[in-house]
Amino acid sequence: MIKYFFIFCLFFSSLFSENLTLTFNDTTDIYNDFKIEYLKDNSNLSNIKDIEKKEFKKITNNGFALGYSNQKIWIKINILNKSKEENFILTLNETFYEKANLYYKKDNRWIKKENGLFIPIKQREIKYNKLSFKLNLPRNYQNNIYLELKGKYAYFGEVSFYKENYFRLKNFLDMNNLYIFIFGTTFIILIFSIGLSATLKEKIYYYYLGYTLFNLIYLIKISGLLCFIDLQKYIYILHSSVAFLDAFLILFSLEYLNTKKYLKRYDKLLRYSVIPFFLIGFILFFDYQPWNQILNALSLFITIIFLPLSIYIFFKGYKRSVYYTFALLIYFFLAMIFMLMLSGLIEYNNLTRYGLVYGTALENIIFSIMIISRYNEIKNEQIQYQKELLSIKNEHAKLLKKEVKKRTNELTIANNKLSRILKERELLLKEILHRVKNNFHMILGILWFESKKYKEKDIFSDLINRIKSMSKTHEYLLYTSENLKNIKVKEYFKDIIESISSTYTNKKITINFSIGNIELKFDDAISLSIIINEIVNNSIKHHPDSKNINIFVSLEEKKNKILLKIKDNGEGFNIKSSKEGLGLKLINDFSKKLLNSNFSFEFNKGTIFILTFEKKDSNEK
Repeated sequence: MIKYFFIFCLFFSSLFSENLTLTFNDTTDIYNDFKIEYLKDNSNLSNIKDIEKKEFKKITNNGFALGYSNQKIWIKINILNKSKEENFILTLNETFYEKANLYYKKDNRWIKKENGLFIPIKQREIKYNKLSFKLNLPRNYQNNIYLELKGKYAYFGEVSFYKENYFRLKNFLDMNNLYIFIFGTTFIILIFSIGLSATLKEKIYYYYLGYTLFNLIYLIKISGLLCFIDLQKYIYILHSSVAFLDAFLILFSLEYLNTKKYLKRYDKLLRYSVIPFFLIGFILFFDYQPWNQILNALSLFITIIFLPLSIYIFFKGYKRSVYYTFALLIYFFLAMIFMLMLSGLIEYNNLTRYGLVYGTALENIIFSIMIISRYNEIKNEQIQYQKELLSIKNEHAKLLKKEVKKRTNELTIANNKLSRILKERELLLKEILHRVKNNFHMILGILWFESKKYKEKDIFSDLINRIKSMSKTHEYLLYTSENLKNIKVKEYFKDIIESISSTYTNKKITINFSIGNIELKFDDAISLSIIINEIVNNSIKHHPDSKNINIFVSLEEKKNKILLKIKDNGEGFNIKSSKEGLGLKLINDFSKKLLNSNFSFEFNKGTIFILTFEKKDSNEK
């Protein structure tokens, strides 16, 4: 009876006991669903012989998540090969273990195969970034194989076996291909962000550019693709990209959610929250543990903070925040299960292992859509603003046209009035000039009658010529000049000089002219005509040979300066003795009325009179 009871208990317990032996058969090519045993090496000094003697009390799935630990982890798998295949491949499906050694017995001796993160791919037995090993297990082989794992990160992975004839590198490239696809998508988004930030030059686009850049670096880091280019030694330094990624994400979020408007009281505090992330980012360049765990906790905490904030801002009226909230919810959920997996609280599978990668990529895509939407809104606002400006411009143009027309009419009326006034003034001035001219002629007539009474007529001739020169100016203004301000002196001075010459009927006078087409002010023309009258009169009157009098008169303009030269072929005169004469006094007085004038006499085969002065501007009174 006792014997049967014992057999029954043994049978009953076997129903609920776990079978820890992994059996290879001919029908299965991939083994990725079985149990493994593990223990933590408290001393970190145990070797395979020590471990072989120890009892493994803990059991987990082949997809294991054992949390953070400073101790080495040993994994034991009992293998029974019932298949015809003898060559197998074991993979951990991860890249980050610094030490990943495989131990198994063959012919009663331990075979050790070393692998790890820092072993270049070209030196590995399996040329692949995921830590993998070759196993040669004869038919009916049954024994324990051991994995020795050591790393700075949490302990997780998936132990899988493949028959070598089925094993192809492409079977393992599925996740790498996904990483490459996400990497390509993120790179395109990065280029797009560079274009936006360069074009719009707004802070939000610079922050999004920083977020995308460090997101790209983070993807490169976690993918294990650095192993293919032998740069895995930078994997711990590149973990700082997570800190910078989070910092730029916070700044981007604050700008997008417009916290300056909706959370004015807390905006500065939220901006200061980026400081710890930047500090940890720089610290991770030098020290990995425990800052990576602190960073993970901070990242999750800041996500928990921004989720309710975005919902609050949505209800405050900023409807666009719903897209941000949606993206953050997805990221938060996937980041949470990833953190729980790292802590060993939930099992390792595709969702818990790669969910954060999917979430980060999806978040980046949603943010890109948000940025594009914002850009389109800004563009539409600019178009609308331009339309409004154009409408205002057209309205102003109409008002301006109306005002110009009104002012033009007013100016036309004013100009017509001024024209009438100017014509009246011009008629009045001409009447005055006409009367002055008549007065000059009356004076000339009186002087002519008086000269008949005296034998010495030179005095009267000088006086008559002086008055004639002034009278000619008035006649010229009255009958010849186009306006009453300026006089074209070429014909005017010729007429004066010829008139002087005609008074000396008993002398043979030859006069040559070189007078340019010059216009002078009325006052300057009067002054210059009197000076010319005095010089020419003196040249004729005091010439020793009355039958051979040659006079040359030139007047030219150079760089707004007038130069007058009068030359004769007489004997000259004594300036000192003539200074008291009326002629020189008149020359001196009237030359002073000319602007910056200067005159002189030279005696060289006759007398040369030289006068220079500056021409007055047309606007100068």
